[in-house]
Amino acid sequence: MGGGGKGGGGSSTYVVGHRYYAGLHLALCHGPVDAVTRIIVGERTAWSGSITSSQTIYINAPELFGGESREGGVQGYVEIKMGGPAETVSGYLQQMLGSIIPAFRGVVSLIAQQCLLSAMNPYVKPWSVEARRIPAPAALGGGNINNDANPSHIIYECLNNATWGLGYAASEIDATSFQAAANTLASEQYGLSILWDREQPLEEFIAEVLRHIDGTLYVHPRTGKFVLKLARADYTVSSLLVLDASNILELESFSRPAESELVNQVTVRYRDRSTDKDGAITVHDLAALELAGGVVSSVTVDYPGVANGSLASRVALGDLKQLSVPLAKATLIANRQAANLNIGDVFKFTWPEFGIAQLVMRVVRISYGTLTDGRVRIECVEDIFGLPSASYVSPTPTSWLSPLTSPAPVPYRRLAEAPWWSVVKRLVGESATARAELDPQGGFLVACASRPSGDSLNVKLLTRQGSAAYAEVETMGFTPNATVTNAIDEQATVLAIGNGQDLDVVKLDTIAYLDNEIVAVKAINLVAGTVTVDRGVLDTVPAAHLAAARLWFADAVEALITEQYLSAETLQVKMLPATGLGRLAESAAPADSYTFAGRMIRPYPPGNVKINNVMWPTVILGQASATWSYRDRMQQTVYLVTQSEANIGPEAGTTYTIRVYGESGALRKTVTGLTTTSWSYLVADEVTDSGLGRLNGKLKIEVEAVRDGYASWQRQTRIFDRAGFGLNYGKYYGGI
Repeated sequence: MGGGGKGGGGSSTYVVGHRYYAGLHLALCHGPVDAVTRIIVGERTAWSGSITSSQTIYINAPELFGGESREGGVQGYVEIKMGGPAETVSGYLQQMLGSIIPAFRGVVSLIAQQCLLSAMNPYVKPWSVEARRIPAPAALGGGNINNDANPSHIIYECLNNATWGLGYAASEIDATSFQAAANTLASEQYGLSILWDREQPLEEFIAEVLRHIDGTLYVHPRTGKFVLKLARADYTVSSLLVLDASNILELESFSRPAESELVNQVTVRYRDRSTDKDGAITVHDLAALELAGGVVSSVTVDYPGVANGSLASRVALGDLKQLSVPLAKATLIANRQAANLNIGDVFKFTWPEFGIAQLVMRVVRISYGTLTDGRVRIECVEDIFGLPSASYVSPTPTSWLSPLTSPAPVPYRRLAEAPWWSVVKRLVGESATARAELDPQGGFLVACASRPSGDSLNVKLLTRQGSAAYAEVETMGFTPNATVTNAIDEQATVLAIGNGQDLDVVKLDTIAYLDNEIVAVKAINLVAGTVTVDRGVLDTVPAAHLAAARLWFADAVEALITEQYLSAETLQVKMLPATGLGRLAESAAPADSYTFAGRMIRPYPPGNVKINNVMWPTVILGQASATWSYRDRMQQTVYLVTQSEANIGPEAGTTYTIRVYGESGALRKTVTGLTTTSWSYLVADEVTDSGLGRLNGKLKIEVEAVRDGYASWQRQTRIFDRAGFGLNYGKYYGGI
């Protein structure tokens, strides 16, 4: 790509960049699949649709990365090969590699035919493909659950498939149990999107699916067939087998966990299909939190097969229900009356010595004994679904009300452009290659949300530009926040706070937003209601704030939208919180907007700014001597630099601009291009600049950094009274 210009009587051309084309053959997975639905390049959708058979498509996204003024896009023909038994050889590959090549049957692949891959930037951005394959075993039929696969069908195919599966015949699988489980999972809308590769033994993969659905797979001791059993409330307590002193030969052990062993917070991590990023949802047992005075035991559970926040919320609540209750465990030896029990079955346990009657237990392991010793040994655990039927506690009427509330709009919201610190910490790290792939003029949105109610689970973010439909981009947690109870000036470091939310999870040496100022959290005292901070860190400066200003403890507890936006582009955002009763409707959520201003490319403002060697003077005598220290955003990525620290940097090409304003607010003097760290406003300057010769009055001095035409995000400002001879002797020199 070239450009030219004319000067004088001649002309010249010069190269300003290049377009990059390449042919690619990308083998994706075992084939064929049901459909290829999306092609993503550099985390942006280059093409979407539904391809169900081998064919060639045209990707027409030359502006995907900003067009030729930035990093180009993707454009050209791409052949999609499903890899079926009758797959044909690619003509393009024959042309490039010769006629003796395979048809690559058995794998799904993409063949980019000398496509435009980028411009200006020689790095090829990563490609990924969204494809759908729903197992449909002949014995069970279709298993599509909202474009996720029915887990029962997944397990059946793993057992039955003769090509890559375990190869068991259909006659060795109890199809009735699998169909019953499939029906239950379909009614629960419990579909999975999960990847298996040959690095993981198939038995481990099946165990992972069973863990997701709380299921058990075993070989029935009488039929010899594989049986799939889900742990669900699918039984009638009155009809269950009773094991008690009449048929229990020995009670080897019986125990319950102590209160200190229980969990009152569960975080579920999942893979959100809409964003192709990891999401997390945290749920709490409110009663246990109140009893314990906070989070005393928390667990994080990974469910990579869960593909949406709604299912992740239900899974998290289910796990919390089991982990927050002291469920009994027992090992017992029974006579042959227990021989009909299998793994996953439930029975009623009665043991008067422990004051227990009708305690529903679920079989975890079972041994049926030998021909000469018919004793049945059972390891079991109290079934969470049977808790209401246990009769060892006499129920009493209460005035209890459900803690679940309907989802409500987020009351306090904050949108901002991510500072360079956040981009480095959360996106690119210290990698020079990753930094080079960023558009230097682009920006990323960060969003904070307060918790509407105590049982709120998470927030789904929707965005759009212009009048397009809103699209889901992220599911985030709630940002800890509080308000300052008193107005504060630029010097305050111990802030009194109130109206706090989730402050128990705040970590030290992290950033927080106070209006448009960023502060570093150094200490927090929940009893005293105070937080100690370093003021004006990163690309911000200390500022005064009114009472009730909101303090957002945002470091790693805010959403960062990874789509880049150019300066002056406006993004509209809606926040949809969820509770156990559902998620707020899009129409009920207020719409906020943010206009980008190229924040991350801007140099940091100077630090350690002083007037006559005082950082915050109120009155000075004589000339005003301003001093400051260099700052460098490229070097300040390890720790949060305070205002009082000495020189860091400066970033190459940085200069400083000073503006002086008089008492009326009129601009008196502007000095640009300074490369030193000091400048003085003399008495003689004031006489010349004001045109009045007045020696005393209020002055305001601003100092900002400038690099490559970009001014710092904020300016350092000092306002003070300047006293000249008039203050000392009661005189003015000229003027009024």
